[in-house]
Amino acid sequence: MSHPFHACTPESVGVPSAAVERYIRAVAANDPAMHGLMMIRRGRCFFEAWWKPFDASFPHRLYSCSKSFVSVAVGLAIDQGYLRLDDKVLQFFPDLAPADPHPYLAAMTVRDLLRMASCWTRGSNYSPASPNWEETFFTDEVSHVPGAVFNYCTSGTTMLCAILKRVTGKQFLELLRPVFDAIGVGEALCVEAPAADGVVQWGGSGVIMTMPDFARFAQLVMRYGAHEGRQLLPGDYLREATSFQIANPLASSDWDSKQGYGYQFWMVPHDGFAFYGMGGQYALCFPKEDLLVVTTGYEELNKTDRLEIFRALWREIFPCLSDAPLPEDPAALARARAIADGLELPHARGALSSATQAAIDGHVFRMDDGNRLGLKWLRFTFGKDECLWEFENATGAHQLSLGIGKNIRQEFPERYCALRIDQKAERGYDCFASAAWAAPDTLLISVHIADKYLGQLRMTARFGEDTVTLLGEKHAEWFLDEFTGFASGRACQ
Repeated sequence: MSHPFHACTPESVGVPSAAVERYIRAVAANDPAMHGLMMIRRGRCFFEAWWKPFDASFPHRLYSCSKSFVSVAVGLAIDQGYLRLDDKVLQFFPDLAPADPHPYLAAMTVRDLLRMASCWTRGSNYSPASPNWEETFFTDEVSHVPGAVFNYCTSGTTMLCAILKRVTGKQFLELLRPVFDAIGVGEALCVEAPAADGVVQWGGSGVIMTMPDFARFAQLVMRYGAHEGRQLLPGDYLREATSFQIANPLASSDWDSKQGYGYQFWMVPHDGFAFYGMGGQYALCFPKEDLLVVTTGYEELNKTDRLEIFRALWREIFPCLSDAPLPEDPAALARARAIADGLELPHARGALSSATQAAIDGHVFRMDDGNRLGLKWLRFTFGKDECLWEFENATGAHQLSLGIGKNIRQEFPERYCALRIDQKAERGYDCFASAAWAAPDTLLISVHIADKYLGQLRMTARFGEDTVTLLGEKHAEWFLDEFTGFASGRACQ
């Protein structure tokens, strides 16, 4: 695919290559499950890295970065006269609104939804099985004055998508399509949810596009809608949307996320703002420095590792920024590129073999009745550099090939949600699976789901004299649940 940004050296845009080297070394240090990194200044890409097998062509789920796309679509609709920030939410849903709404609900506005300041504690009780996600928004208990406090609520963004569809007759990505075309964005998809009149695009979490296209759009927003002498987006709205609108001191445990919130954008240090998505999807925008840092990945089981994306940026890059070009440093740039060239999606770490293998190779373990994982039996068969894990659960007999010291790409042996979230996918999700011996008696299994839905699964299998005990943990939205928890079994005689 074509690259959206002209490449350049860091020094040509006022960034020392030595700082870039320190930055990529810090981000990669603890082997987080990252997929891509692009660093752009003054419209030129001065450094990029891809964790193999990912590359610029991979259509990537952006999770909650999607919310910022919805905000921009709201700004377009406002600019075109379809709605106003102070319109009451209930006026758009006469078919779903309670007959006698609570005064707080009646007072809630579009602005409140944009600022994550609804009147709900939770906001909705939808799930993939819910027949109408719009309707569920009005079933939660009203708890407080709208507009008063920040309370992160993805269902509020879902309702913004529904409002846009009701007032314009278009899904939010359709509203953005002319803008995408103008800046060269290719295919953009979104997970769909069931709604009152069919489906609504799930802008709270569902946008899927390549990372370079994501960077194209983020740069347009960072420049307040201006592109090659044309104003493609309403600049006044974007300035308002990407500036402090409400305090969020209880937002999360990390300091970088407590700087305030705009209209579906996060405030970050150095007068910046961010598209901010689960797993490591970020577009960090710094208009004053004309600096954009975009990342993709899926690291949720060890979130502290991916925090270096932020911390190393403040520590290594910002103190070194220059308005003028700097003397070239080809040696430092070569070292940074060498680090980038060696990056890959992490596989399970540990010993490549164990004496335990001979004792369990090919043996069937009958699992205890009623175990949390729903397993009936399992077997591990070892080859030279891979292990075949066979098992049976409630959906039948399955197998997963686990690379030893490497990932093996394959379909995960279960089927979950399709692009429309209330439907089943026609195949298993694309995944990367591996295993290693964490201890002589403990096999570690690692699975990365990398498809329209992203996820992580880690399991340990600890072998006793004639027993096995599994423990599974996952991070995946609404799937892999049957692989979490404990299960024990005994070798068949």
